[in-house]
Amino acid sequence: MLSSKPECALIKDTHAVYLPAVNDSYANDVLKDMTEGRPFPAGLTLRDLIFWEPNGLWYYPYLLHSIGLYPIGVLKTNAVLQRDRANNILLMDSGGFQIGKGTMKGLTELKPHVMKADDAEYAWRHEPNVRSWIVGNLDTYADYGMTIDMPLWAKSTDGQSSPFHNCSTQQLIDMTVDNLRYIENRNQGRTKWLNVVQGGDDPADTVPWWDAVKWFRHGGWAMAGSAGAKGGLHDMLAIMLRMRDEDAFEVGQDWVHVLGVSTPKWAVLLTAIQKALRVINPGLRISYDSSSPFQTGGKYEDVSLSPVYSSALSSWGIGTVPCPQGIPYADTTKPQPFPHNQSPLGQQLMLHHLNVKAGIWDNRSFDFVSNLLLVNHNVWVYLDAFKRANDSVDARDAAQVPATILQGVDFIDDVFRDVSWASALKKERKLLDGVAPNGYR
Repeated sequence: MLSSKPECALIKDTHAVYLPAVNDSYANDVLKDMTEGRPFPAGLTLRDLIFWEPNGLWYYPYLLHSIGLYPIGVLKTNAVLQRDRANNILLMDSGGFQIGKGTMKGLTELKPHVMKADDAEYAWRHEPNVRSWIVGNLDTYADYGMTIDMPLWAKSTDGQSSPFHNCSTQQLIDMTVDNLRYIENRNQGRTKWLNVVQGGDDPADTVPWWDAVKWFRHGGWAMAGSAGAKGGLHDMLAIMLRMRDEDAFEVGQDWVHVLGVSTPKWAVLLTAIQKALRVINPGLRISYDSSSPFQTGGKYEDVSLSPVYSSALSSWGIGTVPCPQGIPYADTTKPQPFPHNQSPLGQQLMLHHLNVKAGIWDNRSFDFVSNLLLVNHNVWVYLDAFKRANDSVDARDAAQVPATILQGVDFIDDVFRDVSWASALKKERKLLDGVAPNGYR
């Protein structure tokens, strides 16, 4: 259930929780000083953009942050790491993506190139200080930390540049189990751990992974690859129902995180799964994350648009438009770039708050503050979109919810009650693939 944090209007206890994946740029930049006289919405400061604290422009108490953003041995303080823990819940990723890619800064022996399988395995097991640094920091800063997995995608086409590309499924499992034993022996008990359940391109790899890691139970699970949203609704339900049958969601295993997905459709499907699992464990929470609003506003400099839901599946997405940029927009008479009522910040923001350099000394009219403003707006749009999607499903509003989504939600309710769930999944495979096929769609 929701913990006793300050009140937040953007989430209900009955809904799965979206975790904005706050990057290090945003966490660092909200603590910087603005150039004196820079145009900014009246009455606000950069620190008001720290949405995980209740004294800002708007408040949301859940976030994700990855240790993989930092070089090994270097962790500078920022607005995430110095958070007030009474006000929020932080889930920290252990950097499995960067480790799998060979791109985590400070890895001395593992680089983004293919190695012989035995050489890659030896290099990981003998990387000095990597595991102790990751485990120590997650144990210090996180409420929930993900275990260190050696991802199965490393041996797929997506992992062609991974140092682990030539490793077998069994080698990746063995390294992951060794990491679990390390955490079991070295953690100080200051955080709860979400054991990563991986699925590869071959769904048959998921069960051997689960069988090898299921003994580690220190707070919950993180569903990744085809064991998560990438596998589509069918494959995710298949492994979660197997886990359910093996008491994976008993009291004490209270948090289940689904990695790297943020669509309105998955928001309501995960809420339905959470509802089904709360029959077993009333305190269980499901969460999901993405960096999409940070990428959209910070990298691509686009504006996220609040969806207008209808019975058409195509309406169940979060669109974007490029934010106007250039010298002509550094003018107080230009209109604001966002439609009214799309976010607390969007209601106050004007184009001259974003376009400040005017091309005099720099070809770009944006500065780092411009990106912070866009990101803050975009995060709120995502949160509001997921809440409205869940509310519409709760109300069974056929005018705003596509029939296929309602059918998917109803199937989830039914299949968790069905002792012959494997047969039910097989029978309704076409429906499930129509609701949410593999590949995060």
